[in-house]
Amino acid sequence: MKTGKVFVIAGFWALLVVLAVHLLQFPGSVPDFNRASGGGVLLDASPAFTSDAVYERLAGYGEAGRQNYSFRNVSVDVLLPLSVLPFLFLFIGRAVSRFSFRPLLRAVFLSVPVVYVAFDLLENASVLALLANYPERMNVLAASLPYTTLIKRAASLLALGIPLAMVVFQFVRRRQLQAAARP
Repeated sequence: MKTGKVFVIAGFWALLVVLAVHLLQFPGSVPDFNRASGGGVLLDASPAFTSDAVYERLAGYGEAGRQNYSFRNVSVDVLLPLSVLPFLFLFIGRAVSRFSFRPLLRAVFLSVPVVYVAFDLLENASVLALLANYPERMNVLAASLPYTTLIKRAASLLALGIPLAMVVFQFVRRRQLQAAARP
């Protein structure tokens, strides 16, 4: 299969999974968590920046919400990042291949989607540990959770933003060269 087809299939799959998880009602989806938790906000959707705030949020979910969150973190919230990883990796790989970067910089760019997924899975493991030990407090883990979330979010934005910027740069550069070549 040609890389262009693989890229399109990976992009379609990523979009399908992201939309399904956020819009459809099924076990582990965002709407399902909202229902089970009485309108609770996921810790990765809006980070809580103190241990007390994390535990207030966990208490507010209720038992059904906490169980739903645990299920979500071992199912849907593993499927989601692993579903978008191929697209992000192929996207940044295609963008980087059009430039003459040194091998180290190329490797750094290619690692960004992997960093995103690694921090997403670390975030899931942290939330699972907090939920498994609830109501016992794990203050250091709770206090570090929002920073894990911020790194994950930054890496996910960079995984999209870097290749988009490269594609736009290349498009503009090509247009400028074409304009300069015209008499």
